[in-house]
Amino acid sequence: MRGGACRSAGREGAGLMARVGRHGIPGFVWFLIWLVVCILIVILLALVIHHFGGASLSLKLGHFYLNVGVT
Repeated sequence: MRGGACRSAGREGAGLMARVGRHGIPGFVWFLIWLVVCILIVILLALVIHHFGGASLSLKLGHFYLNVGVT
């Protein structure tokens, strides 16, 4: 009975489902989960950079100058 939920969803919908335990989770839900995880990682990284006093980036490529600083 392995993959029974994916087989019942139809051949085209089977690739959009992921199995966690006995539950089939749609691809859209996985997208939302990963989006939230990525946002939390960016926030955590910003907090770590802020805690250590910020950062500064000075980049020169030919006539192009990029100066970015965060606190």
